[in-house]
Amino acid sequence: MTSRPFRDDCYVYMTLPGETEAVTAGRFELEVDPRGIPHGRYVYGRSYLSRADAVELDPVELVNRL
Repeated sequence: MTSRPFRDDCYVYMTLPGETEAVTAGRFELEVDPRGIPHGRYVYGRSYLSRADAVELDPVELVNRL
């Protein structure tokens, strides 16, 4: 019997400078392999990247807030 890896993901929202409403910035994916080692990955949303006012997210801060 083989263990199936665990995977979970969540959407990341961002309130941009000068704005009052949050927008969807992307998605964070967390996967734990069969050995129990977690691997995280952040994927920016295409619509977020096309915004002129988009800012980069700090991946360290993103993980620390989970």
